Amino acid sequence: MNEGEPTPVRRRSETRRRLLSAAATLFEATGTITQSVEEICSRAGFTRGAFYSNFSSVDQLYLALHQEQAAIVWERLHTALDKQLAEPGREATLDDAVGQLLGSLPAGREWFSLRAVLLAKAAADTSFAESMMIDDEHVADELGSRFIALAAAHGRVPVVEPSLLAKAVVAAHVGAVSQAPVDVDPTRTQRAAVAGVIRGLTVAESEPPLPAE
Repeated sequence: MNEGEPTPVRRRSETRRRLLSAAATLFEATGTITQSVEEICSRAGFTRGAFYSNFSSVDQLYLALHQEQAAIVWERLHTALDKQLAEPGREATLDDAVGQLLGSLPAGREWFSLRAVLLAKAAADTSFAESMMIDDEHVADELGSRFIALAAAHGRVPVVEPSLLAKAVVAAHVGAVSQAPVDVDPTRTQRAAVAGVIRGLTVAESEPPLPAE
């Protein structure tokens, strides 16, 4: 094989990447996941065969896109949390810290919008909901532990386990982002929602912790 010729693995990876990119473009344009295989293939410049060699359905393609985008969001959030936990980068107040965290996330709403659409479908389709169980408990625990450390840096201790705190924070943020198109001040809303959840699920160190449910 010529050294400059792409290997089958590289070709397959590039095909998958272009299909995911096509799906992202179509979702951004339509706000739906109802495209046909033919529409996605036409956008990506492939045949149906190329599609089915990578994905079994359009739903699976969009789930893969969501997972890929989620990984980017989690990585940026982890990096921002680590910066907040380091003395040189720490903000003076919890509200300022939350503002810095949210400012580190991707500016586009595509991932949050896609997540909302997928969750709506999952609510009406049990089998699809099972396939969307992609929020790894280990990831939630790790993220939650960082939020607990952030709260501790501002004199607060949790009243729930790390994974529940992380899931509550993510739910608040996703909900606030989803209404951004009709919100006159979405940044303020998102900041208030996240800071409010952290405060609501923690207590000041001088207060006795509430019993966990």
